[in-house]
Amino acid sequence: MDLKLENLPVNDDLIGMILSWENDPAIAPFITPHYEESELPLVTEADVRESLDNPEMRLYFICVDDKPIGIASIIRNFTALLKDDGHTAWLGIYIGDPDWRSKGIGAKVLDLYEEECRKLGYQRIELGVFSHNCGAIKLYEKSGFRRIGIIPHFTYAQGQWRDDVRMEKNLHHDSG
Repeated sequence: MDLKLENLPVNDDLIGMILSWENDPAIAPFITPHYEESELPLVTEADVRESLDNPEMRLYFICVDDKPIGIASIIRNFTALLKDDGHTAWLGIYIGDPDWRSKGIGAKVLDLYEEECRKLGYQRIELGVFSHNCGAIKLYEKSGFRRIGIIPHFTYAQGQWRDDVRMEKNLHHDSG
């Protein structure tokens, strides 16, 4: 298995793939913040195109044998950073393809992500993970991330309000 992060040129097929992933009820409550006590609305093609139109974001597709299976993004100067030191990448990541979820590739994807962040000169990674995403929290902790804060009642998912757990990892202390 050849696992890598690819900075692919976004086309209509990839936008359609992202749209299907982000509307998948198995992962949508874990990746899409929702600020109202109602069902999560469907993500539209316009929503996807707007989210990709961010000059501060580098979008990578997580690829297995050249097939995109998910997304890993690096956002520079993200407005929601708890610690904005000018050297921090905001992590956005998910495995969209259901055939590749829970296959144990998360740690390797995070290693590739950290390697890319180091190449780009980042010294720190910060992320937010919804409190009900226990598997992701365990993965991040196992990968060396530590909790730095909680934003209570951040998103409404699966019938209740959920917190956003903020985590960080310093890269300059790790070997590359």
